Amino acid sequence: MVSVFAEDYFLFPVVAIALAGLMVLLCRWAFSKAKGGSLVRRVDHRPADRDAFGLLIDIRTVPNYNDARVLVSRLKDFGIKATAARTTDGWTVYVWPKDEAAARGLLETP
Repeated sequence: MVSVFAEDYFLFPVVAIALAGLMVLLCRWAFSKAKGGSLVRRVDHRPADRDAFGLLIDIRTVPNYNDARVLVSRLKDFGIKATAARTTDGWTVYVWPKDEAAARGLLETP
C-alpha cells in the first residue's frame, strides 16, 4: 500500500521554487555589470598593438573595416588564411608566416 502524506505535496513545490530562486540569483550575479562582481569574460573593444597577435604577420594596414574585409576576402579566394584586426594604426590584415610571401605578392598586383 502506498501512503501519501500532505507533507510530500508541500515539500516538492517548496524545493522547486527554492532551486529556481537560487538559479535566478546565480544568473544575476554571473551576468551583473558591477565591477568585480562577475566571472564572465568582458570584451575589450580598445584597439590592440600591431605586434600583439603572436605568430601572425601583418601584411597591410588600411583605414577602415570594409577595406580590410575586401583584402581578407581576396586572400581567402586564393587559399591563403587571413584575418583582420583593429589596431592602433587602423585595420591590419594578418596572415601566417608560411603565407607571407604569397600574400604580399598577391596584394601588390592591382
